[in-house]
Amino acid sequence: MFSYKGTVIIKYEMKALTGLRVGGSKENFEIGGTDNPVIKTLGVIENYDGRGNNLPEGAPYIPGSSLKGKIRSLLEWAKGRVDFMIERAKKEAEKIEDEKKRKSKEVEEAGRSCVCGRCEVCKVFGTGDAKTIESLKLNELPGPPRLRVFDAYPTWESIQKLQETLGENIFTEIKTENAINRLTSRANPRKVERVPAGVVFFGEMAFHLFTKEDPELLKVVFEGMRLLEDDYLGGYGSRGSGKVRFENIEVILRPKAYYFGDGLEEKLTQKTTVQDILADYGNIKQKLSGLFNA
Repeated sequence: MFSYKGTVIIKYEMKALTGLRVGGSKENFEIGGTDNPVIKTLGVIENYDGRGNNLPEGAPYIPGSSLKGKIRSLLEWAKGRVDFMIERAKKEAEKIEDEKKRKSKEVEEAGRSCVCGRCEVCKVFGTGDAKTIESLKLNELPGPPRLRVFDAYPTWESIQKLQETLGENIFTEIKTENAINRLTSRANPRKVERVPAGVVFFGEMAFHLFTKEDPELLKVVFEGMRLLEDDYLGGYGSRGSGKVRFENIEVILRPKAYYFGDGLEEKLTQKTTVQDILADYGNIKQKLSGLFNA
């Protein structure tokens, strides 16, 4: 039974410890330009940080889908959901007689996000469309996805520092890479655009509470954030890009009454780290569980 009780807001800063590359479109490709541009804003965003500052056109940002997808992927590896999908894919592929098509189907299905509808990852992030859920023939529906992840933007302080260092309306660096043939020594250079190390992004996530198990499911989000800190975000991670660290995290509870004008939000943490939140998660869980015991 699903009954909305409130929303947990997770506000965070995320610092790029190395150059960061989340790919963008090459539609505006220029002669002599980079082969791999990062995603950027198409126009000015007024008062983007709530402090009266305007985010300039062409500033880099991190799409919520990129962050959410990476965290989910890491959690599925860590919690054994990839193994589940591989076994599921093998059973599905057994029905196909043609060996080539069977192998292709197996690889395609095994690489998808988990769709079991029962595990904590599915409940936090979702299981797909209604057709997928119907095909699972679940006795109990997993309910709506709990987590929403919004785009993250560079802080105003980072924007100013970038322009002071790189020049007006320049927010990224160009990293030149070379692939060298070991026999002929022939070079194959390419240019890769990255957000420089040290840039800080700020973002927000929203976690909706529907069932008594949801206070424990919220912990999965922080576990995913911790996994990301020891992996990478965006592209070229095996070449040194994309290492990030979450800082100044605030966890705020907004009960259902808050949205109808007769309730107040409550800060469950001060500005802290992922590790500290997980170490003290029992207190957060106790606060959230109180919504379902009232």
